Amino acid sequence: MGRTGRASAAEPTRRPGGPASSGRGGPGALAAVALSCGAFFGFSISAMNQTIDRVGQELSLSGLHQGIVVSALIVGAVAGCLAASPLTGWFGRRRALVLAGALGVAACALCAVAPDEMGLVAGRFLLGTAVGVTSALTPVLLAELTSARSRGFTITIYQLALTMGVLAALVLGVSRGAADHWRLLLAANAAPAALQALSASLVARAPGDLLARGQDAAAREVLDATRGPEEAEAEYERLLTARDRPGTGVLRGLADRALRLPVAIALGAALMNALVGIGAVVYYSTLVFASAGVGGPSGARLASLSIGLMNVVASVAALGLIRRFGRRPLLATGLVGMAVALCAEAWSLLTAGGAVTVAAILLYIACFAFSAGPLAWVLLAEVLPQELGARVAGAALALNWAANLLVVLLFPVVVGVPGEPARVGLVFLAFALLCLVFLVLLWRLVPETKDRTLADVQEALRLRARWAR
Repeated sequence: MGRTGRASAAEPTRRPGGPASSGRGGPGALAAVALSCGAFFGFSISAMNQTIDRVGQELSLSGLHQGIVVSALIVGAVAGCLAASPLTGWFGRRRALVLAGALGVAACALCAVAPDEMGLVAGRFLLGTAVGVTSALTPVLLAELTSARSRGFTITIYQLALTMGVLAALVLGVSRGAADHWRLLLAANAAPAALQALSASLVARAPGDLLARGQDAAAREVLDATRGPEEAEAEYERLLTARDRPGTGVLRGLADRALRLPVAIALGAALMNALVGIGAVVYYSTLVFASAGVGGPSGARLASLSIGLMNVVASVAALGLIRRFGRRPLLATGLVGMAVALCAEAWSLLTAGGAVTVAAILLYIACFAFSAGPLAWVLLAEVLPQELGARVAGAALALNWAANLLVVLLFPVVVGVPGEPARVGLVFLAFALLCLVFLVLLWRLVPETKDRTLADVQEALRLRARWAR
């Protein structure tokens, strides 16, 4: 379709002071959003890993109540994901991220000064709410403000920052005297939250949000500033078409034959991220290492820091891999690699133990970091049409948090504390089977999305839906 009445494709209009002329939405600003949002997410979920015992002693918490304090963040994250859709409707994605960052700062302050368990649980719940909103909106905002060529790379920066936030919290947590100064560690969590609020305020508003408010010219200007002329034209027409359709939730999307596949892929990607076993490995690595005969203080430190370090290193490698390879082959390779690593872990727990378990866990983390880790969020952002938007993204992320909560709660119950090697091995075999199930679903249902405009992705999904019936 032509661009009658607008500037030519070669010379897109940019109003002085508008999003394009001010540099909003540029690569540097978007990278800052990806880095700060990912760091806030990662630091928040790991800030208490190394200090919960000391917190329990100081506040006289039983094991059950320590679990309540830790899981309050996950419960808050589910609530935040569900709140992402109305917040997007009221404020738009960019402003919702600013508000989430501000809420995160306030929640960290409350955690740092909490006089008792109730105060700490309240602070952790509010922090989880901020993290939930952040996790639901960041990939979608980044996808709307980047070109097809840069979309996967930019969202992977977000995943890399998440792993760096996890590692930073782990390093600070095991540093000398950190357990005795746990309030300072919780207060430090406010730094990435504040950076999120600042960086999100500096990027352009999402084109879909602008169109929803009747600001068509501003939306077109943002698209022209962030994409080539042909891609900007295609995205503008796609967003205009979506604006004329009523908003759709998860249940209506699944009931609509035309929307069923993108909704199923988004929900499946969120579940895949959790159900391949990452929660069991990350949260209970010390228990797994101890089951394999790697114990003592040095074993616990290895379980925490080696996994965090491998996650960061492999996530850095993922930046190059995602630019070079398609989503489908990269995700398939990662799922196969994780299945092999989980089987090796199970075998080592039942037989050899020790170094074999360590090597298998590190292989698993490396495969997750370039596949199910970042690509779950890339697919989530790429496959959802505009009319599904924040509602389905929020529901998918809420499902992800709920699945993680289920894994975190049930793993120690199933394997025992201390963990019985045979039970741990059987659980890992179950996770390996789930990896293979997601591999089959990937090849049957998910089209390749690399370097495709969001409009082209929707056409590919329509063709795939017809073939899959």
